[in-house]
Amino acid sequence: MRPVVCFVFALFSLATSFAQGTAVVDTTIYEITDVAAYPLMASCDPARHPSWPVDSIRRCAEGQLLSILSNNIRYPADATDANIQGTVVTSFVVETNGRMSNFTLLKDIGGGCGPEALRVLKAFDEAGLRWQPAQISGKPVRMRQSLPLRFRLQEALPYYISEKNDTVYTALDVAPAFRWGMDSLAAFTLNRLDYPARYLDSCKTGIIEMSLLIRADGSLMVDNQLDFNSLGYDFQWEAIRLANKTAGLWTPAQYKNKPVTTSQTLRVLFKSDKRGCLAANKRFDQTMILADEGATLLEKEQPDAAIAKWTEALKLQPDNTEILYYRGTAYLNQNKKDEACKDYNRIRELLGTTWFEPVRRLFCGW
Repeated sequence: MRPVVCFVFALFSLATSFAQGTAVVDTTIYEITDVAAYPLMASCDPARHPSWPVDSIRRCAEGQLLSILSNNIRYPADATDANIQGTVVTSFVVETNGRMSNFTLLKDIGGGCGPEALRVLKAFDEAGLRWQPAQISGKPVRMRQSLPLRFRLQEALPYYISEKNDTVYTALDVAPAFRWGMDSLAAFTLNRLDYPARYLDSCKTGIIEMSLLIRADGSLMVDNQLDFNSLGYDFQWEAIRLANKTAGLWTPAQYKNKPVTTSQTLRVLFKSDKRGCLAANKRFDQTMILADEGATLLEKEQPDAAIAKWTEALKLQPDNTEILYYRGTAYLNQNKKDEACKDYNRIRELLGTTWFEPVRRLFCGW
């Protein structure tokens, strides 16, 4: 069974209000307002959609919020084991500064579902999610919102449908295999990869990662490619040429005794063998050693030490987008949004787009 969280989006007001005091600041929590609050999402920014009415902006933003919440909430193990399903109803106040506060549970179904629903809402507030506050007579006011979240268990599909309409299996009985064994794949790429001749004296070093689609009939296609070091088109093309050289050398994956289509990651390393490039190659090797040490420290739950290692690595290779992503994500997990966005936005400057664009846009804007 695969746990799935579905959201019934009903951001409605609750009949809750506080008596208004004599203070100048209105601290009342309103039930009904002239303009309701809605989450601020970069992709739904009114400046990007000047012809959209407020209701369209709100629907767009609410839809984005649902998608992001569903990708980040974790179905509790206790609820999964006990086959607990149902709807949790959360409540919170949207403050006049756009933050959420006063998180409460109006309905819980047990198994840890209620606390998990509150956890993800609090985490997004702390990470920088803000709301357009409600208004009365043109002035921002506090307003209570409720959000029902439906927890539902369903059978996990062993595959997903790609953007190109391929059925790609993720549940496998037998993984795809390289003809001479997976250990020999590294040697194959090392011996068959051609460094672009016109760049031999440039001393460019870096890694290009590809996602290979290995089909049930044994054919192969490069489905995606990441040029972590901005090597350029000549290197990207040579990486694809190398991947295509492995065509016909794969045994397809199997699921329930049948060959199926699945994806396989292939990373290739470019280094020039020119004598003048020894220093550049050594610097790259030191960078990757530091990056691996940072990853090990993060696995040991030492994020500050990991960030320090990645920072040291980036001094050697400032524009290594893979390491920028590692550090930025570690910063984001520490709620250091400014530092995270500096790394995330640098990746976008270098690559033009990112493989994690929805997350970057949520926290860092366009």
